[in-house]
Amino acid sequence: MKHLTILCAALFLVVLALVGCAASSTQGPMAWLDEPLDGAALPLEPTEIMAHASDADGVSSLEFYVNGALLVRSPAEGGMLADATAGWNPSRSGVYTIAARATDSKGNVGPYAEAEVTVGTVHASPTPRPTGQPTEEVVTQATPTPRAPSSPGPTMTPRVPTATPRTPLPPTATPQPPARRAEIAYFEANPSTINAGGCSTLSWGVDYAAAIYLDGEGVFDHDERQVCPPTTTTYTLYATSAGGDDQDTATVAVIQAPTPTPIVTAIVVDNIPPYVSDLEADPPSIMEIGWQCSGEPTTVSVYAEDPSGVAGVRAYWTLESQSGQVDMTPQGGVYKAVLGPFDISAPPANLLVSFVAWDTVGNSTPYVGPITVAVTSCIG
Repeated sequence: MKHLTILCAALFLVVLALVGCAASSTQGPMAWLDEPLDGAALPLEPTEIMAHASDADGVSSLEFYVNGALLVRSPAEGGMLADATAGWNPSRSGVYTIAARATDSKGNVGPYAEAEVTVGTVHASPTPRPTGQPTEEVVTQATPTPRAPSSPGPTMTPRVPTATPRTPLPPTATPQPPARRAEIAYFEANPSTINAGGCSTLSWGVDYAAAIYLDGEGVFDHDERQVCPPTTTTYTLYATSAGGDDQDTATVAVIQAPTPTPIVTAIVVDNIPPYVSDLEADPPSIMEIGWQCSGEPTTVSVYAEDPSGVAGVRAYWTLESQSGQVDMTPQGGVYKAVLGPFDISAPPANLLVSFVAWDTVGNSTPYVGPITVAVTSCIG
């Protein structure tokens, strides 16, 4: 009876999964365990667990569990159908419960698909003997006369149930969508040029990847990371999938601080550009020119120094299709310039400002920055 009940439940899950493939649900994806099947006997050695799942909203990941503990979480490609494989190395013989479940693209978690398997040789526990006491019956006899029993009495030995072999259900044939090539949507460093001791933020977005690596370290598909390289460094983002791989690089240029020049009698040639730092915009957000709005400017400033003397600092700006440049005014070691107000076509937009400094002997820096100033729409 127990085997018949399990078989009926398995058939019900198959029907329920086929219905779930046709419509969106808030109950999460339906998952199936393909290997091993319920009741399987496995050798004590590494084995593979295979499962697939289906959901109208797309399957984002599958999880494998052994005795309730998470074994591995495998990302999926977001299609209506997904499958995954996980390696498992049981440490000792015993009876294990293997389970799988899936999560759809909306964050809904589906029910567990479970299988109870036996690994290696499991010694059966001693068979308990019945503890029930026979009902007493009082019989009054004139003279007790011993009589030989005409038939053997009960031996109180429990019957051992005959094991009924379980017929595994064949896995449901599921059409597999073609694997898509991993795609790196963007990979950038902001700012791309820093002074020695400064930091930059690497940000990236990757689609359809089974695994993503930043300089050999596994990372998430949409994330960012702060890096503080001591010298100019190129970072590599690598994404892989069954349909193909993708790769991109981002470089952070590092301007080294000038080394103090010792006082010597010999002529010292200065071939180091000015040192530029403390890039700022005040305010960091301005309003465009518009109806009932005169617009707002912003003041950008940087600090620049050079052993030979700073000859000038220039700010280069871009906003949508507009661009321009302005020489900055020195105020001590700080150079400032006023930018704006601006008229933009599709608010909001970002004003990007980079800086170039040169010294009195002709050395100039590469573009330093950019810094970003948000330009918001005029509210009339």
